[in-house]
Amino acid sequence: MKLGLADQTAPRPPAILVLGEGALALQIRDDLVSLGLYTLMVNDLGLGPNEAELPRVTDLDAAVRFKQIFTRFRNRDEIEPFDHIWVHPGVTLWGERPELEGWARQAGLFTITSSAKNLHLFWNMHQALDVAKSIGIPTLVVSDEPVTSIREIEATIRKLGEEGRAGFPLVMKSAYRVRGGYATRVLRNLEELNEWVPIWMSQVQEACGATLLFFERFLESARCYVQPFARRKDGHVEFFPVIDGSLMFEGKNWVEVCPAQTLDEEIRSKIEDYSVRFLNASEFVGVGNLVFLSSGTDAFFTEALGRINFGYRLWESVARTKAVQWQIHTLAPALLSSHPEISSSGRAPDSGICGINLKLYAEDTWLKIPHPGVVHEVSFKTEWNEGEFEGSLVWDVVPGQNVDWKSSGSLGQITLFSTGWKKSLEAARKILSEIWISGSIQTNERFLSELLAHPWVEESMFYTGFVDDEFIPKQAPDPAWLKFMAEALAEVTPILRAEEGFLWMNHRLPSPEKKLSWTQRVEFWGGFHKGVKGFFVSESGKLERICVYPIHDRRFVVRIRNWFFSVRRSEKGKPLQLMALTSGRIHSIFYREDSVVPAKQTVVILEAHQNFISHRLPVPVKIRKLKVRAEDEVLAGQELAEIERWIEKEGE
Repeated sequence: MKLGLADQTAPRPPAILVLGEGALALQIRDDLVSLGLYTLMVNDLGLGPNEAELPRVTDLDAAVRFKQIFTRFRNRDEIEPFDHIWVHPGVTLWGERPELEGWARQAGLFTITSSAKNLHLFWNMHQALDVAKSIGIPTLVVSDEPVTSIREIEATIRKLGEEGRAGFPLVMKSAYRVRGGYATRVLRNLEELNEWVPIWMSQVQEACGATLLFFERFLESARCYVQPFARRKDGHVEFFPVIDGSLMFEGKNWVEVCPAQTLDEEIRSKIEDYSVRFLNASEFVGVGNLVFLSSGTDAFFTEALGRINFGYRLWESVARTKAVQWQIHTLAPALLSSHPEISSSGRAPDSGICGINLKLYAEDTWLKIPHPGVVHEVSFKTEWNEGEFEGSLVWDVVPGQNVDWKSSGSLGQITLFSTGWKKSLEAARKILSEIWISGSIQTNERFLSELLAHPWVEESMFYTGFVDDEFIPKQAPDPAWLKFMAEALAEVTPILRAEEGFLWMNHRLPSPEKKLSWTQRVEFWGGFHKGVKGFFVSESGKLERICVYPIHDRRFVVRIRNWFFSVRRSEKGKPLQLMALTSGRIHSIFYREDSVVPAKQTVVILEAHQNFISHRLPVPVKIRKLKVRAEDEVLAGQELAEIERWIEKEGE
């Protein structure tokens, strides 16, 4: 297919600045360079570390910081001759923010984004759903009146029940897009309103600057289908293979499958019809994704994304095309000095190829909390080509990098292709088994590996709630590993006193009886504390790899195979402590010193990776001494407060 480009062409190759960092930003840069476009990254501008870091959408000084970045780009000597100076948002959240276009224009730059009008519509999910409803596209919205407080939520739920329009469970959604899956939560009963909704609302406020919520009907056993598309100014819509995003975890799409294996022709036709109608009504131009839920008989429009997303390499590879080239063609055809051929097989080719995209995050998946920290080692092997499958691992981190609490927590992505669903699953498990990453972080590798080995997943019998409702990862490793950890820890920590011991969760590590049978051993320093790593031979004769990384003098993260263990040094008789579940920033403290805290009440909220982690205790306590203040940055296991068990005395 040959694209009809605009008659105007640039007199010389344009200059483009790509926002963001990491492997995907570099890939976008390379794709732009392959089109003959002069391209730079923000890190190429010679800015300081704080100046080069992109602001968050809620930062009050975002406009000033972008002006600084754009001005530095425009004033570079090599940029001076170029007539066309542009900004590409990469896969950052700024690609869907309408403000970016205005800030770039003020600096004399153009943006490779859709119009501000379109971006505002796509960012405001409630408004986008209103547009869909007005043209007859089915949605799951059950209330047209957004709510902003717990009282309004209770009143709306009561009204919906009285009118028979909806009952529990209900889906609560932010009216504005929030990155990372935090925009959506399932409310199963009224008791949960006081348990987690207030904290979630604060999290939404922090992420997008507004707390405007609405309700959707809960669709039982639904599949999530994502339709990538490109729409030109003449109204032509190009569809790419549909992605199945049903294997989501708390709203986060850790696993994406392309093409969708269970999508029948009737639902596919409805998705394409609804997509064309919505895109024509909104007059959107550019590349993006529309999200639908389906129960098998119909498709319901739930979300629109007006940019290329993190998983774009999956669908572009299956379609044998280039997402960035489609972006340039639809949004800025004048940037192309010639009329290159660009092709797409649209729907997945009849080759039987199945692609899987896996996202690696710094997260303790058992506790369901983010786990930022230092990356000490990562695998060198990043390419697999083994006949029956091809795969690649793209790291977003390098050894020595700190995965900051302010970041998204992304560590990298695995993209693989094989013939058929089950062979793709086998390939994914093989790649996951060969990955190694260690440090003070924890990751979701084991969670993904066990999920992809689940019989229901192998038979493609999963749905959007499967991971949250049905899947339970393995809780405990081989008991012998506790002994291995104790033996490794003994080599880098002071000798334990009689009243001391090491604990992993509720398991006390045994006293080491001997040293590990090392075949390779390296000591290193993590901060001001010693760690150890290498290979040892287990009692069964198997070669195992281990890394003991110190967070501080009383907390270590140990990795063996794909297991992570957060181990702490405890002391009998020491006053009770409230310790940080993970590293991050103290967002708020709810009680003062000498206060009595009832059981299950939030004492402290910690912020990490755009998530709020509530710190509670199962029994009443009295706060003897607070060890932190709001805005303090803390490490996992750091003492937040000294507490004592509170037993109410008669008459008090």
